[in-house]
Amino acid sequence: MPSTTAHESRPNQDQPLSLLALTSLFPNPFQPGWALFNQRQIRALARFTRLGLVAPIPFRQAWPGLLGPARLDPEPFPVLRPWFLYLPGVKRSWQGRAFLASAWPGLRRLAGQLRPRVIYATWLFPDAWAGLMAARRLGLPLAVRLHGSDLLARAGRDERQPYLRQTLAGAQAVIAPSRSLLEAARDLGARPERLWLVSNGLDRNLFRPAKREEARRELGLPPGPLAIFVGRLEPVKGPDLALEALAASPGINLVMVGEGSLAGNLRARARALGLAGRVAWAGGQPPARVARYLAACDALILPSRSEGEPNALLEALACGRPAAATAVGGVPDLIQDGVNGFLASPCDAPSLALALRRTLDGAWKPEVISAGVAGRSWEASAAELLKALQAAAALGAGA
Repeated sequence: MPSTTAHESRPNQDQPLSLLALTSLFPNPFQPGWALFNQRQIRALARFTRLGLVAPIPFRQAWPGLLGPARLDPEPFPVLRPWFLYLPGVKRSWQGRAFLASAWPGLRRLAGQLRPRVIYATWLFPDAWAGLMAARRLGLPLAVRLHGSDLLARAGRDERQPYLRQTLAGAQAVIAPSRSLLEAARDLGARPERLWLVSNGLDRNLFRPAKREEARRELGLPPGPLAIFVGRLEPVKGPDLALEALAASPGINLVMVGEGSLAGNLRARARALGLAGRVAWAGGQPPARVARYLAACDALILPSRSEGEPNALLEALACGRPAAATAVGGVPDLIQDGVNGFLASPCDAPSLALALRRTLDGAWKPEVISAGVAGRSWEASAAELLKALQAAAALGAGA
């Protein structure tokens, strides 16, 4: 398995690689804060390549913002945002064809302009499956970027599994941020010699140690032990487990940063557990504000049921904050018990509560924790990603 480690070296740019990117994980006027991590990596990649992006907008994302879509800053590369129309909850395997139908006119148009050597698709289904079909039409190789739940939450569980297998087996490069995710991809049909480990990055200008008390005063947060959850309020991220762990940990307060389909249920659950006065609901926040919340807290709680390499964890560590985290995906590669936090058993609220209490009881040095991820940046991640894309381009279509 080709293995890469993030570093600051720059790839050879004598002849920049031309590529066509495809993903629904990208900000749009109706969800300007959507998938910012993917935007950061693609922007960094564009510094080394000639890149065009097709980023279909799932039509359900438009509902909250129909009355006032946001104005987005222009990207340094062409971006097309067609509508992705599908029937929610009906024959999910059809979503691949619907995604391809929405993306194909834009892909064909940009392919004519850029003459790409490779298609780069992020998120396994429907995005990367549609990328595979488009690559075959255009006679191009495909590189697939996995994130975590796009593979782990679906493999073997519904009618989409054959499409996952087809995509992984047909890709000339399969890229993931953790070894455990690459192993899962291999088990589902990806060829071992085409697996690439490319770690996630982070913005070191935003995420760095800062004074805790100053941040708390700025945000109006209470004194005393304070944990923070950062992530989507969805089952895979385990916010319900965070509440259960908090209920078993008297004297600790929690800030929930994020939004999602579970928001209402979680507030009701917090009231039922008697936590109404101990949980602050911050909602979705831009990265700069997330950094301030991380500065204000004593520890991150990461209760995920499934992960690749969570950016929230990388950002917390960069801010010098330890973490109580479930041992899933690439998390054990980042957290060492007693060094920068403590691990808990997956889907186990009592184990998570114990890890949280141990983490908050620890004497930590923020600068030491932050130094553990000192080599991480989006530029370094993009430089490693480029190596995988160049390898896919060298293989060519049909290899």
